[in-house]
Amino acid sequence: GTRQKSTASRTKRALNIPPHSSFLSSPADTSDPTVATGSHIVFNPPSSAPSVYHTPFKFLPKSDPRRRANLTATLFGSSTTIKFNPDGDSATAIAERLPVVRPEGPKTYHLTEADVAEMRRLRYTDPVTNSVTALATRFKCPKLFVVMCCHSPAQHQKEAAARKEAVKNRWGPRKTAAREDRYRRKQMLLDGLL
Repeated sequence: GTRQKSTASRTKRALNIPPHSSFLSSPADTSDPTVATGSHIVFNPPSSAPSVYHTPFKFLPKSDPRRRANLTATLFGSSTTIKFNPDGDSATAIAERLPVVRPEGPKTYHLTEADVAEMRRLRYTDPVTNSVTALATRFKCPKLFVVMCCHSPAQHQKEAAARKEAVKNRWGPRKTAAREDRYRRKQMLLDGLL
């Protein structure tokens, strides 16, 4: 097999390459390739030419023929024709022509109150066998729904907290500091400071 860069220092050493000669200001500066002096413009073209398909319709004039082209069907193979407001129609007229994405009507739920009561009973009597994942699979519902509906006994919650604390006690100082920093950043994000 091929040898990989196993450490950060090896990766850093491998990526420490001198700048391209076009970044140097004059041929006299090429003696030391790590120093780029002078001020000049380097032409660095993009990797590929821009495509007309990437231009948003908002930036095209109303007379542009690309507005009238059905690019959605061309690009994504859709059989639905969507008009991109070539004649300045109102938003309501455009919405009437768009396909319906969600089915209309009231939402239907497959779990009854008896199912929820049974789920709560199972979770309370044997929380190890009837875990959140097991109940979600059995009743064909999301795990979040199980967590919101059911609570395990207080003794099971204490044991789970003790197991979590035992794992945290095995962390080293770096992992502990990283977790504390992550928690602090999350709190700052929730407070709107980030």
